[in-house]
Amino acid sequence: MVAQPIYEKLPAIYLLIAATTILMSPAPLPVLLGVIIFLLGARIFNMRSQNRRSDKPSRRKQGIWPDALYNLLPYAYLLGALFVFRHSDSSYLSFAGAGLASFALFRLAQRRNYRKPQLPMPIRVI
Repeated sequence: MVAQPIYEKLPAIYLLIAATTILMSPAPLPVLLGVIIFLLGARIFNMRSQNRRSDKPSRRKQGIWPDALYNLLPYAYLLGALFVFRHSDSSYLSFAGAGLASFALFRLAQRRNYRKPQLPMPIRVI
């Protein structure tokens, strides 16, 4: 069993390792593996996020995107920003990548407002 402080930080560690691999590696195979690790870390974040939702289902808006795709959008923006940083030679592209990364982090911070770790409800036996 992994200690809770480490368990809570594991997906962020996966994303950080993947981002570092994508930005630093010149070869395509490590970049591909970095993208896979990034997507797996995003999937773990999404599974935890859906489990920790504290808003009422009646207050949730239904959009045109499927839920699985909608939940991965901020991570797709972040991944796009990583590739813009990786391949940008001009300062304009770097500025666009910073804007894309900022928007992705803003959307993730908004999503975090309604997600809190919850203790399991006790079962009452009569």
